Amino acid sequence: MRYQNVQVGHVIERVSRFTVMVALNHQIVATHISNTGRNKELLRPGAPISVAPAANPERKTHWDVLAVRRDGRWINIDSLAPNRVVRAGLMTGTLKLPGMVLPYEVHPETVFGDSRIDFAGRDARGRSWLAEVKGVTLANGKHAAFPDAPTERGLKHVHTLTDAVQQGIASYLVLVVQLPGIATCTIYDQRFPELTTAVAQAQAAGVKVLAIGCQTGPGLIELDHRIKFDLARQFTEVEK
Repeated sequence: MRYQNVQVGHVIERVSRFTVMVALNHQIVATHISNTGRNKELLRPGAPISVAPAANPERKTHWDVLAVRRDGRWINIDSLAPNRVVRAGLMTGTLKLPGMVLPYEVHPETVFGDSRIDFAGRDARGRSWLAEVKGVTLANGKHAAFPDAPTERGLKHVHTLTDAVQQGIASYLVLVVQLPGIATCTIYDQRFPELTTAVAQAQAAGVKVLAIGCQTGPGLIELDHRIKFDLARQFTEVEK
């Protein structure tokens, strides 16, 4: 996925949950960030940051945050990007769900139980499946972890996938690692131990966890290859 009319500036500071002040074209502008995670290790003053014009010119903030550069690589922090690249992969067949036969019938935003799951569909044999997508932006060297902040919504989705697989529906938790150069992905147990327990129970029930790395740039994010998901691996954040 390529963004249009991308410009690169520098972070001044994050002033609220949805607003980052950016030095852009010799001005200080307020930009909208859709990613509500902590992102403290990314949104550091002076860090290169890419932005694109907002689709709605009447919006108070005229720019959307796309990615931040840290340690020599662009980390996409657009919260809409993971679903968009996964949907494209499912529709084209470039993203394969283990055990499912291409082509897939794909339906976004499907209600199952008391949750809204990102994708549902059937494979070529008519077998039903569900897939919930989560973006991963927290990394230390070659290792990434989800989440960077506790997410009760994410916990609920994992429980829903577990319920679904117990009802005979193939279920997938898809972790889109929004940066390149990652070898392993895990759940950040110290940040949200309840999620570690839920994912372990989900895997035991038959939910498949797929971690997928990406190629990224200031105005680019594309699914690359699957990387190892290792629930047992301990993750340590890089020092600020």
